[in-house]
Amino acid sequence: MRRAEQRGFTLLEVLVALIVFAILTLVAYQGLSRIADTKLRLDEEARQWRELSLVLDRFEEDVSQVANRPWRDTGGTLQPPVRGGAEMANAGQPGLALIRSARDRDPFHVAYRLKDGKLEMLLWDSLDLAPRAIPQVFTLMPDVDSFTVWFLDADNVWQANWPNKQPGTTTVSMTPPRGIRVQLARKGGQQIERVYALP
Repeated sequence: MRRAEQRGFTLLEVLVALIVFAILTLVAYQGLSRIADTKLRLDEEARQWRELSLVLDRFEEDVSQVANRPWRDTGGTLQPPVRGGAEMANAGQPGLALIRSARDRDPFHVAYRLKDGKLEMLLWDSLDLAPRAIPQVFTLMPDVDSFTVWFLDADNVWQANWPNKQPGTTTVSMTPPRGIRVQLARKGGQQIERVYALP
């Protein structure tokens, strides 16, 4: 009597097939993992660019609406419609403060400052500030390394501080600058600079 021939895989063939399948699965998983990591990185970068775009649009809107009207601070001292720069920022004040007009309301006071690594916008309810007036504070962008502002004077020279004091006098100009240059540096080295013309 003859034995029927058995057909099937040997143990060695099954092990080789499993090893090939494991290698293909590992390669596929690594490729999928790289795609997922790239998507996360691109989503974060897109979020940062959207955030930056909104901040720059806000700057443009405020600067293009500057009202040439002096205002009074909490001590009653008359201040120019635009002020700021390194001296103010180093003294703990906003790096840029201005009076802007709007269609639906009276002119109002808005300022920008860098505080604890965050770019903040400050809004006051009124143009002339009452004693102990406290602004509303809005965080515009986290992870900011530096916020620098320059002002273009009537001679087309960029000034680090505004108002520009007349040489040899204590007189302060109440005239707004011709332009404002804003430079933002985010943590991680990304640096953006924009120039805005004033009306």
